[in-house]
Amino acid sequence: MGAWGPGIYSDDLALDIKREYNVLLSIGEDASLIENKLISYYSDILGSEDPDGEVFWFALALCEWEKGRLSSYVKDKAIASLESGRDLARWDVPGNRDAYLKRKKALDVLRQTIISPMPDIKTIKKPTLRHCPWQVGSLLAYRIVSNVNLIGNPCYNKYVLLRIVRIDKHPLSKLFDTGYYNETMKVGLYNWMGSTIPDSNIVESLHFIPISFFSLSLPIDKMNLGTIVTLPDWSKITEQIKEANKTQDIVCVQLEWRSKKNEIGDITFLNCDNSYQDEIPVFFRNAINNCPMSHFIPFDATLKKIFEGHIPYDSDFVSITI
Repeated sequence: MGAWGPGIYSDDLALDIKREYNVLLSIGEDASLIENKLISYYSDILGSEDPDGEVFWFALALCEWEKGRLSSYVKDKAIASLESGRDLARWDVPGNRDAYLKRKKALDVLRQTIISPMPDIKTIKKPTLRHCPWQVGSLLAYRIVSNVNLIGNPCYNKYVLLRIVRIDKHPLSKLFDTGYYNETMKVGLYNWMGSTIPDSNIVESLHFIPISFFSLSLPIDKMNLGTIVTLPDWSKITEQIKEANKTQDIVCVQLEWRSKKNEIGDITFLNCDNSYQDEIPVFFRNAINNCPMSHFIPFDATLKKIFEGHIPYDSDFVSITI
């Protein structure tokens, strides 16, 4: 089972169904078309004795009911799956009594829910997509302003220079080509920090340096994350970082460019070198696919640890060699 709990949505497949159903509704697809798409996509488990077939009907029925769109076909399939008892039988194993009873209760609640009157059809908001405002090759001046106990530190309010080395597109739907996607950018760091935004030609005398997350002075889970709007799964991210650090330096990071909804962070566009769109520097080639995620707060703390030992309090800029 891909389940981690007895709840209807406490299951990998059920969560996928819920996500895809809601995504397709949000882009304006008809509910009956969505239903047919999902049934067709998962036809392999529905036309066999695969126990995930029951999970599929449970999740789809609950999704549809919650949005006021439960069809009689899906309702009948879900009830038939409940009456078969196959799903509950999977939970009836020695030493699993407590989970079995909780699953039984969850299935009883599901039955009562889908046979009860549906709520009114809910209007679904269109998705808010995140498209990077710059192109690959863009040179950015990034100012360290986030609240990570940096006030009074020589790096606070200083600028660093970043180069966008790749922009990735992430389809809104994991299963279907909807034409909707979000974008994330991967940036490299130059060996420069300064009090003011420099002339963009300065990069001709600079070079890229690795970004090492495990120079952080505070564990990620202990930082003040209050200003983060879209918070990734940090437990997974830290594991990715640890794994990456076992074998190589981190040469670029996936950087969130907005500190608040609909607000670009303290980043200034300087210019764009279009050559990066055809070929990125050798420095990035081997590790471009192994970049952990980042955000303003942990990224600023990382920059502090990289530069603070090199920049005097009274200097306007510094370039370092790593």
